[in-house]
Amino acid sequence: MCWLQFLIVHLLLLGLTSYHSCCSVAVVFAFIDDYRHFVWPTLDGTPTKLAGHRGEKAFLPEHTIASYYQAGLEGVDFIEPDLALTKDGVPVCHHNEYLSGTTNIADLPQFADRRRKYTWVYDGSGPVSVYDWFIVDFTLDELKQVRVRQENFTWRPQVYNDLFAIPTFAEYLDAVRHVSSVLNRSFGIMPEIKSPKLFNRFMPYPRYFEDTVLAMLQRWGYGVTPDLPPINDAVARYLNTLTTQPAPHAAVALGPAVIQSFDADTVQYVSRYLDPTYAATLRLNEADPTFFTPSGLDLLATYTDVVGTWKDMLVAGPEAFYRSRNYTWDQRKVDQMGGFIPPDQFVNEAHRRGIKVALYTFYSSYQDPNYLCPPAHANGPPPKRAMSVELGDFCPKDKLQELFYFFDMGVDYMFVEDIVEAQEARIFYTNKLTSQQQFVVAAADGLR
Repeated sequence: MCWLQFLIVHLLLLGLTSYHSCCSVAVVFAFIDDYRHFVWPTLDGTPTKLAGHRGEKAFLPEHTIASYYQAGLEGVDFIEPDLALTKDGVPVCHHNEYLSGTTNIADLPQFADRRRKYTWVYDGSGPVSVYDWFIVDFTLDELKQVRVRQENFTWRPQVYNDLFAIPTFAEYLDAVRHVSSVLNRSFGIMPEIKSPKLFNRFMPYPRYFEDTVLAMLQRWGYGVTPDLPPINDAVARYLNTLTTQPAPHAAVALGPAVIQSFDADTVQYVSRYLDPTYAATLRLNEADPTFFTPSGLDLLATYTDVVGTWKDMLVAGPEAFYRSRNYTWDQRKVDQMGGFIPPDQFVNEAHRRGIKVALYTFYSSYQDPNYLCPPAHANGPPPKRAMSVELGDFCPKDKLQELFYFFDMGVDYMFVEDIVEAQEARIFYTNKLTSQQQFVVAAADGLR
């Protein structure tokens, strides 16, 4: 049975599709579009964009072609792949730099001797050491023997485990084009370049990862300027192994591209070669406190279009977040850079500088939203926190209240799981804007 059959069975359970033949699917109502035009509090006044976090991992194993198709069928705006590099320099889609946790790697005796310990700097937070099976120690042919598994949450389906291989970035790009063509809908792409300093350590030269991603985006038609540096021989050799050209895209226009990374150097480098009309950069951060200061935002505005962080930075705030993790920072430097921006003002301050804001991660309502404030459904007393600061008054009681809080702020992008829930919330919020803005128009008419 082909992988799409399993996906179709799942979609039938959701009532999203009708089944016709072994590997064909006719979409009936996979998503609901809301074409009402009201001004949102985002930087450009359009509705907050929803990015499918690792595809649609609430139902299907993350970073699989099936997960990416599922995200498209649920009508997400962007489909997100995390990128890593194999031993032979092929960009592949996987969240971690290593394989345990979401694959069957531990069950494959032929790779039992591949576990290694690597140390690298991640997100500027100091050295990270992990003992695991690292993707960079596998050729693509070897990696294709590994199968992806769903995280073992009680409510997540486990029936799709071990069905799907880890896709290459090229396979992801073709999948987005195909689902766009089938659904007659343009989907944006949002690839994250993971730990480039770790992966480039094993490549022919220090910018191999970034240059390969840029060259592939240019080849597939995504907003890379013609003045891309001459392709290095190592990158050219990989591109020559791609035996097929990008798949035909029918009459559907390509969606926008947003290239993200926690690595500031990588974001600055990539930003030089993107056409801002069609592509943007997203700088991610949790570990650097200066990111959340006025001067920090001034610096970010010089090289990135979007800033992204963990959602609780805009609820509890960075100080509470760092104290909860026993993280030590230079308060004097923070003060010199203007102090921490109040959590509920961060989006406004970013927008004042022309920067959009992205937040992660908005989970399914079956999952704890993972804020520092105690969840409403928690039993017993609130957890003890290693903090000497007061948390804010807001603590979301449910998924709708959570998303409305950030919609009101004007957050421009949200990384979401259980996309249908987020879609419903966005429609409900548009209803709220409808009432508010129609009231303003009626009041203005009454004054004439």
